Amino acid sequence: MSEHRDDDKTRVAGTDDDTTRVGNDDATRIAPDDATRVASSESSRPDRTSGTASDWARPETWSAPSAGSMGPGAVIKQRFVLEELIGQGGMGAVYRARDLRKEEAQDSEPHVAIKLLSDEFRQHPDSLVALQREAKKAQVLAHPNIVTVYDFDRDGTQVYMTMEYLQGDPLDVVIRRRGAGGGLPRSEALHIIDRMSRGLAYAHQQGIVHSDFKPGNVFLTKDNNAKILDFGIARAARVQAAGEGDETRFDPATIGAITPAYASAEMLAGEVPEAADDVYALGCVAYELLTGRHPYLDDSGRKLPADEVARQGIRPTPPKDVPKRVVRAVLRAIAPSRDERFPNAGMFLEAVKPPARLGRKVMASLAALGLVAAVSWWMLIRETDMMVTLDDLPTSLEESRALIIQGDRYLAEGDIPQAHRHYTLAWERVEEQEEVSGRDRNRLRVLVDRHTDQVLDHYIREAEREDLDDFSLELLRISLESLERSELGTRRDRLQRALDDVNARLD
Repeated sequence: MSEHRDDDKTRVAGTDDDTTRVGNDDATRIAPDDATRVASSESSRPDRTSGTASDWARPETWSAPSAGSMGPGAVIKQRFVLEELIGQGGMGAVYRARDLRKEEAQDSEPHVAIKLLSDEFRQHPDSLVALQREAKKAQVLAHPNIVTVYDFDRDGTQVYMTMEYLQGDPLDVVIRRRGAGGGLPRSEALHIIDRMSRGLAYAHQQGIVHSDFKPGNVFLTKDNNAKILDFGIARAARVQAAGEGDETRFDPATIGAITPAYASAEMLAGEVPEAADDVYALGCVAYELLTGRHPYLDDSGRKLPADEVARQGIRPTPPKDVPKRVVRAVLRAIAPSRDERFPNAGMFLEAVKPPARLGRKVMASLAALGLVAAVSWWMLIRETDMMVTLDDLPTSLEESRALIIQGDRYLAEGDIPQAHRHYTLAWERVEEQEEVSGRDRNRLRVLVDRHTDQVLDHYIREAEREDLDDFSLELLRISLESLERSELGTRRDRLQRALDDVNARLD
């Protein structure tokens, strides 16, 4: 990761300046008034990870961190050795750190990224409780275009978040270096737009809104993959699921972290963030990738916030030398009104995708003719399990095989969320490989289901425990709901019964 410029840093507004907009267009602002809305009954629930939730709400009682001063060489929680400062902002500093536990296990990749949250957060202790719970949601986002969040914890007074360590550059740096002359090369820009959209679409399917999407929260790795950062400060969206109400039951108060240049007019007005608000930010970033500049600039080059754009009735200039379908999709995404935009990133992704070639349509028709045979074959696989093993997978599925093996290691260590993430990635990788045969896909699916069932069994057993308090049950419900939305695993009926039982205990 590369260090950001000063004008791209995330900043926290102090209590004496809570009504002042941060001058920098790309800086995240945090409104203190919004950071203290977590109900006292919520913040009093115990937290099994580090002390109790009431401890999190009373930072004045915390002891000093074990490492003393923070910097290269310091050790967090007797586990993470800080090696190099790789990012700095108002929300805190990001270090590359060596995980001693991974090193002990002879992991080939022992490094993690660790974000040390700034002292300003202790001025709003309820937001710390909310952040901890949001980090729990981020842990279930298993997708190749979303940075993995490992944990959210504290060492004395030092609050930190651990994430996967990436090598490459933040997207805002990439745009400044290579896109200032008219955007990135079209094929590269479209590739990054596709990857960002996939990550956001997956999050929206899980009922999660990022709410602070911007170039600085996207990382372009050395292998040209885009990964979205900072889902740990996102909040659950009001996504209506089948048979459920409009609002998520467990919805901590907004932490108030937004970036004016990429926030929708609705968010700037204080409305609850929705998936369509992420689409506005995604459209702005896509526009920058294609043109090298923000879609809404004043005469001085300042990025205009959406509410100002709406008041002035400003219309963006369509990107040039870009497929018409992409132009239409981007312009719709950056519409000032939420009603005019795509409701979620999945629909934006479908709009920017190239149309299917005729050959593929013909193949799809032929495939439909064999539907009965395919279903019969799939049922045979599920019933007999085909005695398939990892060694039966072809070399084209080596990446999926390696992910399953890594997931098994995490499972053995008791890191269930990471095990589930790796099993999910093993299946998602093959969905991107058109050359893999149907038979090999079926074999992989049997293996992924078999390993995912171990994850489902863990959470089903947790739901049967009688000693869980309300806070632990609430976190368990988040995990069960995420697993229920997934298509992987064969314990669907038992999973539903476990979720029903947890809901009954909480209601």
